[in-house]
Amino acid sequence: MTYVCPVCGYDKLDEPSYYSNNDASYELCSCCGFQFGVDDDVEINEGQFLTRIEAHTLYRNNWIEDGAKVFSAYAFEPGPNENEPLEKNLLIKQLKMIHVHIDREDIHQ
Repeated sequence: MTYVCPVCGYDKLDEPSYYSNNDASYELCSCCGFQFGVDDDVEINEGQFLTRIEAHTLYRNNWIEDGAKVFSAYAFEPGPNENEPLEKNLLIKQLKMIHVHIDREDIHQ
């Protein structure tokens, strides 16, 4: 069984991002590089943190702005190598899986 990354829509995570008790899995997404339980722990003011959804959105936007580069070559075989941009059609398809819609013009590659 595989799981979907709530940040980028990559559908080959080995573990869920969060377990049923809401604990993070510490799984690292091979596509976008988000690590659950680490990258979602964003403090914006002393003692005030982003929600997980806000952290996912912030990370996703930054990842796309930086060219949606693949974190690990393991993610896609055959496909882009590490640090190469994810092909636009695949990026759009993945994001649709998590109900995020983006225009082609918003993808900087």
